[in-house]
Amino acid sequence: MNARQAFTAGYFDTAAGCVREVAPDVRGGGFRPRLAGRGREFARSPRREPDGFLRLPNGSRIAWDSLGDPQGFPLLYFHDTGSSRLEASLLHHSAQRCGYRLIAFDRPGVGRSDYFVCKSPREFCENLLPVLDKLGVSRFGIVSKGGGGMYALHLCRMSPERIPGQINLAGIPARTLACPRGFCAVLAGVIPMTVDALLRLKQFLSPDDPGAVLNRLREELSFSDKQMLSRPEVADILEADQAESVRAGYRGMAQDLAISFRKLEVPLEEIAIPTEIWHGCADRLTQRADCEYLASRLPRARLHRVSHRGHFFFVQHMDQVFDSLRRNLRTQLALN
Repeated sequence: MNARQAFTAGYFDTAAGCVREVAPDVRGGGFRPRLAGRGREFARSPRREPDGFLRLPNGSRIAWDSLGDPQGFPLLYFHDTGSSRLEASLLHHSAQRCGYRLIAFDRPGVGRSDYFVCKSPREFCENLLPVLDKLGVSRFGIVSKGGGGMYALHLCRMSPERIPGQINLAGIPARTLACPRGFCAVLAGVIPMTVDALLRLKQFLSPDDPGAVLNRLREELSFSDKQMLSRPEVADILEADQAESVRAGYRGMAQDLAISFRKLEVPLEEIAIPTEIWHGCADRLTQRADCEYLASRLPRARLHRVSHRGHFFFVQHMDQVFDSLRRNLRTQLALN
């Protein structure tokens, strides 16, 4: 296959490994995704009350929800920065169809989880790992979105024997992956504290309304994403998610955002978990380069790009995303 044929087929051999460009409407052969259906089939109306709480070793409680197939293979869900466990409601029906049990957590001070000082994703994962057995979870996969990917990577590094595969939606901000030196390293240590303080001050003086946040978001989105948010069931979930994320105040969100500016504490090259990275080609909220960088550094990563779809591509195309994980799970579980 020459370069032109490879481009036409949608496969690219780059330094980032195998990059697959997925067309959402392919006629006359090729990859044809199964759409998640119409109406409310792809999203579950968010439940405001969590399914339960887990008591961490430090004494704090974190809230969790279980979605998808209750008897399915468990997948831990790490929500994006500025969101809550309710974000996973967008994946509920796809997980149900594909046979996965999604377990979504609120991070410290977010949603219904207790606030406690948490300085890094590693610290949160160290508290989370010992209590997963209470949920009947021994081996599990991971689904993460945006900034939640930092927590997923730390968990993969800390407990690789329990994780046969993971999915990352929309990459991870490159600022967390670079390795600053000299003055930049000093600055990198100061930025998280500054972000935390400024966000708390801003919200104290002029709190955001969840509806207003969603309206500002719409202004930045691509055409395909604006169409997606025009669906009442999607907009309702996102608005509920925004409201839930600051239910207990802004301390949790500020801390979570500040953590997203910290540098990853583990080398990407040491994370050997099979990873499927998905990105919408029309995404205006995250950068293609961030996804490519992540795929190029992780030893067993593949990058999939969905043509003509934006940041919320997964709402309709999560079945295909889950299918990419299933192949890894079959291989890894068979080996063990």
